[in-house]
Amino acid sequence: MEEELQSIRNWISHGTLRQFYADVSVRMAEAGYEAEVEGNTLTCYRVRKEGGFLGIGARKIRETVLQIIRKDDTIEIPETSIDEEFVRDLAGMLKQH
Repeated sequence: MEEELQSIRNWISHGTLRQFYADVSVRMAEAGYEAEVEGNTLTCYRVRKEGGFLGIGARKIRETVLQIIRKDDTIEIPETSIDEEFVRDLAGMLKQH
């Protein structure tokens, strides 16, 4: 998994978090994930619906699967935010790019 994290760091280092978000957000949405950028932090979520009847009244549940913090020239990925399945999926999306 360290190889996949390094691949993600390399992609991010080529631009800003917003550029990285623009590059992968559509593919992430197709795979059932969402992302948002706030300041110097990009947070990725797994999205699922829960409850409701035939989709009516269902709640959207967002579970954090990765958080990336950019400080100047360094890229931090807190260990507590890493979901291994998502990291593999994201690294695969980057290889297809």
